[in-house]
Amino acid sequence: MPVSKNRVNPPSPGNAGNSGRRYGGIDSDERQRQRKQRLVEAGLVVFGQKGFHQSTVRDVCGQAQLTSRYFYESFEGMEDLFRAVYTAVSKQLMQATVMSLTHCAPDPEKLAAAGLRTFYEFIREDPHRARVMLIDAFTVGELMYEHTSQTNQDFAHLITGIMQQQFPGMDRFGLDTLQIANGLVGANNHIAAQWVADKCRAPLEHVLRNSLMIYEACIEHARRMSKSAPEAKALQASD
Repeated sequence: MPVSKNRVNPPSPGNAGNSGRRYGGIDSDERQRQRKQRLVEAGLVVFGQKGFHQSTVRDVCGQAQLTSRYFYESFEGMEDLFRAVYTAVSKQLMQATVMSLTHCAPDPEKLAAAGLRTFYEFIREDPHRARVMLIDAFTVGELMYEHTSQTNQDFAHLITGIMQQQFPGMDRFGLDTLQIANGLVGANNHIAAQWVADKCRAPLEHVLRNSLMIYEACIEHARRMSKSAPEAKALQASD
């Protein structure tokens, strides 16, 4: 394993054979899980404040109040930690988005507005999330870029599912709903990144209204295409 330039070599642990003991009713595996979680939370703060390329293992350990020995217990290096932080934040956003859509009326415009509002509120609540998700994630390295692309695909598939549910059979018109969804996710990220770069000076409602216009254009086009379908015309004639 390559040694990170940020590595602080830990002292040799004493009584290594006691690692499985329980302390305060907590076994070693649970203690390690808790330490890892502290490091992920610390990583979000450090990356959010300094950026990935200016952050060190020492910074993260200082924020987590743990020694470097415990850092390397859970992570191979800073890029490994960054992936864990990015994954944790992305999962939180996905959970929040799904929850908002679940409690939303099954109307295309309302669903789009609910999902976008969740996204922008999630970013505004904690600027650290914005730097990790929208800025540094694309500069860390090739493996991180692939990880980011997969996460964006997860959100694109979520949008695709809604599109196909609201407007089934769009493929009949030569439309690729996943490709459209990828474009919508890209637009979301770009608008949000610019908003963050401007210190979120624009009111959230302004950003939401302008972002929603892209979705409304897609929805209106889908409605027109659906009405022009032979099945729709036949149904109108029978009425």
